[in-house]
Amino acid sequence: MKNFYANFYRIFFLSLAMLYCFGQGYAQCPNGQPGGSTAFDTTIAFGSGIVSTQVKFPKFDPHTGMVTCVNLCVTIKGIIDSVALENLSNTAQTGTYSYSRRDTITGPGIPTYLTSGTNDLNFGPFPLAATDGVFGSGPDLYTHGSDTVLTKVLCTNISDSATIAQFYGVNDSVTYAYNIEANAGWNVTGGNAAAFVLSSALVNFHFSYCTCPSQTLPLNVYDFSIQKQALNKALLTWSASNDDPRNYDYEIQMSHNGYDFITIYTMPRNYSGTDYKYLYTTGISENTKYFFRIKQVYSNGYPRFSAVRTVELENSDAPKINIYPNPSDGVVGIKFVNVITGKFLVQISNTQGQTVFSNEVEANGGIKYVTTLPRGMYWLRLIDVTSHLSCVNQLLIK
Repeated sequence: MKNFYANFYRIFFLSLAMLYCFGQGYAQCPNGQPGGSTAFDTTIAFGSGIVSTQVKFPKFDPHTGMVTCVNLCVTIKGIIDSVALENLSNTAQTGTYSYSRRDTITGPGIPTYLTSGTNDLNFGPFPLAATDGVFGSGPDLYTHGSDTVLTKVLCTNISDSATIAQFYGVNDSVTYAYNIEANAGWNVTGGNAAAFVLSSALVNFHFSYCTCPSQTLPLNVYDFSIQKQALNKALLTWSASNDDPRNYDYEIQMSHNGYDFITIYTMPRNYSGTDYKYLYTTGISENTKYFFRIKQVYSNGYPRFSAVRTVELENSDAPKINIYPNPSDGVVGIKFVNVITGKFLVQISNTQGQTVFSNEVEANGGIKYVTTLPRGMYWLRLIDVTSHLSCVNQLLIK
């Protein structure tokens, strides 16, 4: 018996008709009016031997409206195109072959991954005559044509407003990773043989936003600007009107890279005025560019986002720490660099701005192990209880 695992797979993707896996109804907008839908279909072509790729869809421009849900549906049709088994021995043999594959999709809004596959599909037995000395033809050769071995529709539907926030952006894309793991093998009862298996796939990606136009939930932020007040201070200002009867709050969000934002302060709506101000004091000891935006959150949870503004700040008096280890496998520890003693508040938030840990620690040398966390990306903020100076470090749990 001899096993052979094919290392070459001809993978191609052909377009399918648009598939509405989510029904024909649209989500209701907050004022009771029917919403709309913005949909994208895409197909991609894999070269021979390539079994992974990225699939990108445009993010939703927050200035044109709002998103109430996000849907992704992937229709997979896995095919074995052709199989050939040829007996190379001088006696008749019996041959079989097997096939297995696993398709996975990972990306924003998918908690772990979408997956589908088929395991250990066995074909045969097939009679093979003794070799006739002519390769590629004769009774010693078994061939098989196209055979569909996998048909599956994978869908994910997202309606949580905190998760939907990552789909907003201007001139940016949301990216998903698509991977195929395929294996094939053959057996002959005795003697030598040659074999190959060629496989392919028909895959359709359908991605859609449930949308509401901008006039349904207006972005009540005007003239948003940032003015540097000192080396370590920046004043954020914006204006708003009070003619909207609906309830909403403002969240001031900050980022160090322009993509991953965290909420640093929540400001309620001012019913008696139209001007808003917030003074930000940095805790970073080096010159650092800060990205700010205003997130307007209505009482029903739907968000709107302002444009992004930037400023460079520094503060040499802020506490400095190192996080050990970083990346970490779950355990989080901090080591003070320029502090001998003192009380500090440790706050850890996830990429949605939710605080997942908050506690006071004493600085008295050594490493302070503060908590354990599940896998993901976080922001660790350390605040001096006395001076109120702070520093922010990115933390990755792998």
